[in-house]
Amino acid sequence: MNTFPKRWVTRDFPPTEFLQELSQEMDLPPFHSHLLYNRGIRSAAAADLFLNPDRRLSHSPDLLPDIQPAIARLRQALDTGERIGVFGDFDADGITGAALLTTALTQLGADPLPYIPDRVNEGHGLNPDALRHLREEGVSLLITVDCGATSIPEVDMASTLGIDTIITDHHSLLPQLPASVALINPKHPHSRYPFGELTGVGMSFKLIEALHQALGLEWPERLLEFVALGTVSDVGPLIGENRFLVKQGLQRINQTRNPGLRALIDGANLKMGAIDTEALSFNIIPRINVAGRLAHAQTALDLLTTPDADEAARLASDLDDLNKERQSMTRKAVAEAESQVAEQTASQGAPPPIIIVKSADWRPGLLGLIAGRLADAYYRPAIAVSLDDDACRASARSIPEFDIIAALRQNHDLFERYGGHPQAAGFTMPADALPRLERSLYATAAEWLAAADTDLAPTINIDCEVQFSLFNSENFDLHFDFMQSLAPFGAANPTPVFLTRGVSVREKRYVGANRQHIKLRLSQGGVTLDAIAFNMGDRLSELRNHNDFVYTVGLDTWGNQPKLLLTLQDFR
Repeated sequence: MNTFPKRWVTRDFPPTEFLQELSQEMDLPPFHSHLLYNRGIRSAAAADLFLNPDRRLSHSPDLLPDIQPAIARLRQALDTGERIGVFGDFDADGITGAALLTTALTQLGADPLPYIPDRVNEGHGLNPDALRHLREEGVSLLITVDCGATSIPEVDMASTLGIDTIITDHHSLLPQLPASVALINPKHPHSRYPFGELTGVGMSFKLIEALHQALGLEWPERLLEFVALGTVSDVGPLIGENRFLVKQGLQRINQTRNPGLRALIDGANLKMGAIDTEALSFNIIPRINVAGRLAHAQTALDLLTTPDADEAARLASDLDDLNKERQSMTRKAVAEAESQVAEQTASQGAPPPIIIVKSADWRPGLLGLIAGRLADAYYRPAIAVSLDDDACRASARSIPEFDIIAALRQNHDLFERYGGHPQAAGFTMPADALPRLERSLYATAAEWLAAADTDLAPTINIDCEVQFSLFNSENFDLHFDFMQSLAPFGAANPTPVFLTRGVSVREKRYVGANRQHIKLRLSQGGVTLDAIAFNMGDRLSELRNHNDFVYTVGLDTWGNQPKLLLTLQDFR
C-alpha cells in the first residue's frame, strides 16, 4: 500500500525557567521536566496530579444532566423488582458498557436483560423490533449505552409500549432531544460536568457510581476494568478523568478475576502484570470487536459477563478463530480498495480529496477497518461502502483537518441514518442516492482541505532530539521508569517519541512470515542498541550507512533478560 512521507515536527523546547523550577521543586532531571512540559504540564501541582492520577481527577456524577431523575427511576425499579433492559452497541465501547451495567445491576439484586443489536440486520442504535422484543420479555425500564441521544422516534415508541428510557451517551446531540426519563450526556446543553471526553462505557460507570452513592455503597472500583477496555477501544483521550479511570482499570485488569478477561488474556499469550494500553489495543480489543464484525456481538458480551471459566474459555476460543478469519478478510478487502484508489489516482494525477471505495463483497463489519487503513496510508478522509441492490452501508475515517460528521450533516436528507464523531462516522442510505453524496463530499473535501492551508501529510510529533548515550546502561533504568510513569499512553497522551541523527546501521535483516518487518542494530556515539521497524520491510533498501531515526523506547521481553528496544516510527 502506498504510504505518504511523514512530516517530522519537533516540539518547542521548554523555557529554561520552567525546567529549572520543576526540576528543583520535584527533584527531576531536566529531561523528565521536558517530557512533562510536552504533555501540557506547567506547574509542580499539575505534574504531581499527572504522575499520580487519583480521584481528584474524578468529578461528581451529580454534575451530569438528568442524573437525579435517572437515579430515582433506577431505585424505583430495584425496589419493585422491575425488569431492567440494557441496550448496548456492537463495538467494544458499547459491549463493555453493557457488560458493566449488567454486572453492576446483577450485583445489586436485579435481573437485567442485556440487548446488543445485530450490525447488519439492525444497525446502530434503538430500533422498533428490538423495543418490541424487550417489552415482550417484561422490560419496563431501558438503559442505553453509547447510543440513544438522537433516537427521538424510538424513545417515543418505547414510551408508548410502556418502557421508560434512561439514555447514557457521549455522542453529539440534535437540536431536538428525545423525551426520555433522563438524557445523561456531557454534551447536553445543560451539563455542568467539567470533563466532556468520557466514552460510552465511562458514562455507564458514572451512572453506576451515582447509584452506589445514593445507596450508600462503596465506590465501584471493581468495574473499572470494563472502563479501561472501552475507553481505549473508543480512542478516548487519556487525559483528565479518562487518565485516572484507565490507569486504575489497567491495574484491575492485571489482577482480574473476570473469567472472560482471563480467557482473552490467556488466548493472546499476554503476561499478567504487563498488560498496558498497547496490549489492549492490539490483542484484547480486536477479539472483542470481531464478534460484532463477523458474527453477533452478544458472544463478546456473554464472554465478559459469564461467571463460568469453562464457558469463558470456549467463547474466547471462538472469538480467536473469528479474529484470524477477520485478519484474512481484511487483507483481501484492503487490497481491493487499494486497487480502486490506484485507479482514481492514475486518472486524476493525485489521490482525490476524499477517498470513497465500494464493493458488494465487503462485510459491513470490515468497513471501518478498510476506511482506517486508507486514511492512514493516503492521509485523506476515507469512506468504505458496502453495496447491495437497494441500499448501502458505509464507515468513514478522517484526518484532523476534516470533520467528517460535519460533512455528512450537510447531506442529512440523503441518509436513512447516520452518526459518529469528527474523525469516525457511519451511515446507511438508498443506493441510488450514493452518486449525489459522492459529488457533494468531493466538493466539500476539496474546499475544506484547501482552506486548511497546510501540506496534507501525516505528522510525527517528536518530543526532543537526543543522543543514544541518554539510554546507556547507567541511565536507562532511571529514564525508562520515568517514561512508564507517564502511561497510560494513547490519544492525547502518546508514547514519548525521540529523534537521533547520524546513526550507523550495524545490522539489518527481514523478520516476519512475509518479510514485512526489519530488525536492526544501530550505533551512535559509542552506544549500540537494537531496533525493530514494523511493516517497513519494503524500505530496507533505503537504509544507508548514516541515517536519522525517529523512535519510541521500550523493552524486548523475549528471552530471560528484558533489554532496551527501539521501535522505529520513521527514518531518512
